[in-house]
Amino acid sequence: MRGSRATGRRLAGAAVAGAALSGLVWWVLPDEAVYSPWWTQVLGWPAALLLRVDPVQRWIGGGRLDNRLWLRLTIAGVLFAGTIATTGVSFLFPVFAALVASVHLQWSGARAWRPCAAMTLLLSAALQVAVQLGWSPSHLPRSLDLVASVVTLVLSLLLIGNVAVLAAQREAETAALDVERRSRHDALLHAATHDALTGRLNRAGLQEHFTRPPGDAAPRGTGPRGTGPHGAGAVAPEVDAVGGVAVVYVDLDHFKPINDRYGHAAGDLLLRLAADRMAALLRPGDGLGRLGGDEFVVMLATGDAAVVAEVAARADAALRAPFDLDGAVVRVSASIGTALSVEPATLDELLRRADAAMYTVKAQRRERTP
Repeated sequence: MRGSRATGRRLAGAAVAGAALSGLVWWVLPDEAVYSPWWTQVLGWPAALLLRVDPVQRWIGGGRLDNRLWLRLTIAGVLFAGTIATTGVSFLFPVFAALVASVHLQWSGARAWRPCAAMTLLLSAALQVAVQLGWSPSHLPRSLDLVASVVTLVLSLLLIGNVAVLAAQREAETAALDVERRSRHDALLHAATHDALTGRLNRAGLQEHFTRPPGDAAPRGTGPRGTGPHGAGAVAPEVDAVGGVAVVYVDLDHFKPINDRYGHAAGDLLLRLAADRMAALLRPGDGLGRLGGDEFVVMLATGDAAVVAEVAARADAALRAPFDLDGAVVRVSASIGTALSVEPATLDELLRRADAAMYTVKAQRRERTP
């Protein structure tokens, strides 16, 4: 409603301004200097100014201000040229054409300068041909009208060129700001979903990966609009031939003594190297996250128990290999628990089950240790 009212006000304002301009032309020029019927001025100037209103230009451009540039320029140029020619001041047309060009450069961007310059040059030349052949009236002698037209044309083309340069600079600045905004948005999004130390997913990132794996248009098990029968955070068994989803919960053993002995920098390096080793085990569609401390989660897009057991075994073997912490060679092991589901399940549910399985493994190892 507000938009329609604003559009109506702009249209009414343009019509009133055009009517005032046509009245001014008739008031300023003496009676014997008017070469056209009154209706050409009364209708011409308001119509020309109405073309300045955005909704009119959008209508001509098929809904866009940067579309059908030649058509919009031609309509505006011919209307101005015809209205100005009937007043006998054709030499002033380049000035009005430059104003039209400046507006279209704002709407259509710096690329519009060539069509704007061509429209100004062609219509100015056409008007002068009409004046020199006596087809169009002029308040000035024909020779003087030609000189005045050339001068105003040169100045108008210079103005169009300068406005085009400014438009190009503005577009470059806008593009740079857009790139910067996208970069900041991506950085904030990455920080919100990734662990700062290892660069792997955090809990929020794991949840997002769980409900919307890379390449999926919508969360698994949901409709195209992100809603479905399984509820928020649920996963339908449609990932592979077996279906389902699984998590492998990994807790590094003996991490605290290494961290205390070699320092936090070495401990951080150990966590990054461990994350890199586990990341090398991932398949397309899988995910790796760090929940905090020395706890990691491998998310698998499968419900096949054999595949889950194989990944857990490979992760265990990868983590048992020695780590070089800037000259200090250390060894760690891992307590690993798994959980899988071929039915819709939540991430929290699977993490609880995998965490419980991991602590069972850790307790069994302690019992075997004398």
